[in-house]
Amino acid sequence: MLINSLSLRVLVGGEYSGTIRDAFIARGHYAMSCDFSPAISPGPHYQGDWGDIEGDGWDLAIFHRTCTFMANSSAKHLYQNMQKEGGLNEARWLELGRHAWAFWNHMRLCPVRFVAWENPVMLGYAQMMIGKPNQTVQPWWFGDDPDGPDNVTKGTCWWLKGGLPKLRRTGTLDGSTARDEVFRMAPTADPEERRMARSKFTPGHAAAIAEQWGDWVLRQKQSDLTDLLA
Repeated sequence: MLINSLSLRVLVGGEYSGTIRDAFIARGHYAMSCDFSPAISPGPHYQGDWGDIEGDGWDLAIFHRTCTFMANSSAKHLYQNMQKEGGLNEARWLELGRHAWAFWNHMRLCPVRFVAWENPVMLGYAQMMIGKPNQTVQPWWFGDDPDGPDNVTKGTCWWLKGGLPKLRRTGTLDGSTARDEVFRMAPTADPEERRMARSKFTPGHAAAIAEQWGDWVLRQKQSDLTDLLA
């Protein structure tokens, strides 16, 4: 139940699936997804740069920054021929530094009061610039069905701003039957197609975010309103 019938304005940056957006809408909030790609499900969506709209009075923002150059799974690409003996892939190192700095700078300058940034387990070199995440979760934390979409392994890191709490487990799965399908996903003719598929969010995780962070931010709004009227 929403607290005192208040609702939030939520921006979900870097999302084209609408999964998190729709989880917030299902709880009575106004939420908009934002991505350079069009949304694949109907609902409020801004196709473009989140920098265009992140200053438009959002109560909560959730960002999925591009992880291609910072993910721990990409370590081999830092070297020519994917081997240390081949020498440094200087262009890749430059991209790593550029993306890590942009991540850090966005955390510093983002105008939204309560924010969460998501990325997979990150290269140590990137974490040296950005800082360690506040929490690392697994999608199966938020699932009950062994055959369902949540029962997968995918280390998901969260950097939090404004006092957002760590997410609590909501499911009954223990990880012993979790599928490794994200890591093992076969290459596609278009690498972008595989990247988008691997980044797809799971519904249980999204529902936990909408409930836990949504209700927490609502309580902050309620407290602010109480203080204003006192």
